[in-house]
Amino acid sequence: MRSRNTGPAVRESEWSSGGTESGIEQDATPEMNLLSRLVQSWVAWVLPRPRLVLGMALVTAAASLFLAATKLHVQTDQLELISAKHPLIALSRKLEPFNFDGRATFSVVIKAPTPRQAVAFISELGARVGKDAAHFRDVFYRVDPDLFKKWALLYLDRKDLLQIRESLEEHSKMIAELSAEPDLLGFLKLVNREMASRMVGELFTGFLDEDPAAKRSKGKEPMDLGFLIQTLSGLSSYLDGHDKYTSPWSSFFKSKAWDLDQEGYFWEANKRFAVLIAIPAKLAVDAFSDTQISLGALRRHVRDVKALHPDVEAGVTGQEALNNDEMRTVLGDMSVATWLSLLGVFVLLILFLRSLRRSVIEVATLIVGLCWTFGWTTIFIGHLNILSVVFAPLLCGLGVDYGIHWMARFEEEERGGALDNRALTERVMDRSGPGIVLAGLSAAFSFIPFVLTGFAGLMELGLITGMGILLILLAGFTVLPALMIIFGGCRKRAEVDPGIQAERDLIRLGRGSASLVLAAALGLCVLSLLGLRGVRFELNPLLLQAANAESVVWEKTLIEQSEHQLLSAAAFASSPEETSAKAKRFEALPTVASVKTVFGILPEDQEEKLPLLRALLPLIPEMRPSRAQPDPPYISDLIETLERIRFKLQDDQAEKWGADKPLVEQMATVRNLGAGIIGALRASPEGLQRLAGYRARFTDDLTETWSFLRDGAAARPMTLDDTPKVLRDQFLRDGLYLLRVFPRQSVWEEEALARFVKDVMSVEKDVVGDPVSLHLFASAYKRACMLASAYALAAIFLLLILTFRNLRHAALALIPLVVGTVWTAGIMGVAGVDFNLANSMFMPLVVGAGVEYAIIIIARWREGGMQPGHLPWSTGKGVILAALTTTVGFGTLMISRHQGIFSLGFVAWSGSLCVLATAIFVLPAILAGMNPPEGIPLKKEKDNGTMVSNCLDVPVLTRECSSCVGANRKRH
Repeated sequence: MRSRNTGPAVRESEWSSGGTESGIEQDATPEMNLLSRLVQSWVAWVLPRPRLVLGMALVTAAASLFLAATKLHVQTDQLELISAKHPLIALSRKLEPFNFDGRATFSVVIKAPTPRQAVAFISELGARVGKDAAHFRDVFYRVDPDLFKKWALLYLDRKDLLQIRESLEEHSKMIAELSAEPDLLGFLKLVNREMASRMVGELFTGFLDEDPAAKRSKGKEPMDLGFLIQTLSGLSSYLDGHDKYTSPWSSFFKSKAWDLDQEGYFWEANKRFAVLIAIPAKLAVDAFSDTQISLGALRRHVRDVKALHPDVEAGVTGQEALNNDEMRTVLGDMSVATWLSLLGVFVLLILFLRSLRRSVIEVATLIVGLCWTFGWTTIFIGHLNILSVVFAPLLCGLGVDYGIHWMARFEEEERGGALDNRALTERVMDRSGPGIVLAGLSAAFSFIPFVLTGFAGLMELGLITGMGILLILLAGFTVLPALMIIFGGCRKRAEVDPGIQAERDLIRLGRGSASLVLAAALGLCVLSLLGLRGVRFELNPLLLQAANAESVVWEKTLIEQSEHQLLSAAAFASSPEETSAKAKRFEALPTVASVKTVFGILPEDQEEKLPLLRALLPLIPEMRPSRAQPDPPYISDLIETLERIRFKLQDDQAEKWGADKPLVEQMATVRNLGAGIIGALRASPEGLQRLAGYRARFTDDLTETWSFLRDGAAARPMTLDDTPKVLRDQFLRDGLYLLRVFPRQSVWEEEALARFVKDVMSVEKDVVGDPVSLHLFASAYKRACMLASAYALAAIFLLLILTFRNLRHAALALIPLVVGTVWTAGIMGVAGVDFNLANSMFMPLVVGAGVEYAIIIIARWREGGMQPGHLPWSTGKGVILAALTTTVGFGTLMISRHQGIFSLGFVAWSGSLCVLATAIFVLPAILAGMNPPEGIPLKKEKDNGTMVSNCLDVPVLTRECSSCVGANRKRH
């Protein structure tokens, strides 16, 4: 047995006492000598004090966890994933003042059977949210229509204004008489008289004549009873104890100008959806936690209001809600995935190591390294993003490889002699330590080059994962040896191996079978490339999130139901003239559907409509309301008038005059309402009081309606200063004019998005907005993923050349990665999985793992003891175990409800398995046709009475034989 202090010298003397059978001596590279010295220095400090080392490791791990729990936050801004200093971020800040002062917002979408039910729901919800100052700073769901009331008629189309004039002229006599007595009873008497005068000549004229169109052209349109139904329905509701009043004048004039109770709300999809905007109260930098609390409060309010309106559907969405739901889903799923990954690794270790104690030691070492990684991330980066949040399950699969290599060598050293744990640990660290370090460096180098992409999201992922591998490697050289010395136990030699048996082969390929394997591999590559043609790049980020997330469901509903695109690009101008000129240039683009500016708030064609309005003034009399309380004679007159109206609308009258079905239904409704009102007035003394209330509301409404008409007909042209500030501020701030440019086609299609962005940028270079950000993000992300793959390959290839000192051998190590990646693309085509904004980074993820498998096999082949076309059992076992643990780490991502993370897990998992398959089948088949490098053939010697191999098989990058002798230290 060698002592630790004389190890290097003894080894040099051992090497100098003999030679290689091939006669070729290969000096250890300077890199390996440096690694050996570093490892030996580290071991010299660690091994004598295992309890101190273990205590320090546990304390720092606990401190790291505490630091991460209290300081590590989550970043959700998409542009921040590109670069915190990207020019578009500065430009986008110009847009913030136009978006509710740049504050994060939630959107509540309400879908009701009727607009009136939606209004009732949103009014109740708005009142509740407005009172919840602890969670919300402000709420927007309506612009007061009274602010527009003076100019409301100017917003009507020319056709609507002509229709109002026709209604005023048609009922001019009734209107004139009503102005003298604007009361409910007077109104009903005038309606009754109007009906009587029209019964024979006009009421059903359009249905009696052979040419109804000719009669209508003479002003003999059948009388519409909608306004009467509205009046009687309101009175009936009031007599039943309900105080809701609805103006009947929208039906009387058949114009949307009188639907003021439904105006001013934020409607989408032709009033199928109402929208409420809520602004969370306590916002900090990257306030993911704060907005989550507000989001939960808002959803509670929605549930409470839904309980009062069971027929109404509602849900919370908007970019802030989407970000919160996405990160909450991913964080929760990644926590589960991390524990599942640890469990899967633990089970694999037990199966392969056949030792519960040593499996626990391996997992404990891995957990300490993970804790250090969390602490390092908190200190040096400070946050996680949607890309870097997957690092923990990835490290579980990748980081455990080095412990596996360490333990495999430990078990082999146990077979060589009855040494205690400390001596065995010292030997493993001395002999396999440099190779394990080199393996860890190669894996880290596959991630750290992400920094060169310039894409912040990938840079952070590369730094966290690369440093995580190095920290787990550090744990493997501190925690693992300390635990093995204290708790590792030592198997009895007789139990382990009474004598070294001949090495078995996992794969044996002759030249013929190797050719078949290569032909099959080539055929699979061709089929995979054909299948790749069906794989496209999916741009829509909504398809990456959990499909059943509330925010996703409602956002998709809005997109599908809206008559126009919801996302828009934004440009800026400094004057009205510049705004108008840019708007015309944007509208001329074939990819642009419309352009909105602050001038779109103003009524169109005001100068043309003003003469029409002025022509209405002579037809609109002033109303002089009466406030007298209803007395018994009033009640009697009201009942008599309703009876007369009901008599004129009997079914036999309808049949006699040939009324069509809609009018017959209106007549039946009037009769039923009239009968209910008469019964209520006769049966209940409280009816007089309720009648007085409705009569007052009717009179006030009548007076306000005619005042509204007169004011509107006399209104001056509307200017920007007359527009409500809450709307004006969305397009004009501090002299800066905003133009919102809406695309004609869906921006979720990559080609359509690219054309739209290219077109709008041809008009205005400094254009911003969601489509521009999405296009920039997607383009930068795809480019960064390709760069990350290229940089990782270049870094590892350079490391391979420095290690192998042979260009051909370095190239061989890349074959499993290249072939496995092609196969993976074919699997994506068969499975119907497209590339997206999440799984595009699978290639750089599998680079390190994929090359590692090949390096292990090629390193064994270079030793000279591996027959052409054969893969030794122990080497294959180590490769398979390392690959399976990596596959487990990738595969646990598939438990995520986030479709993007799921697809990343699927692609990386299948890619890892494909690379493994090519490593253990295709690579030996290629090596079967190559002459092995000259090295030391497998032979057996006596060492302490036991037959041992001249080259112990350890699945690491570079190993040193335990009992070879020569003039210098040999590398195999």
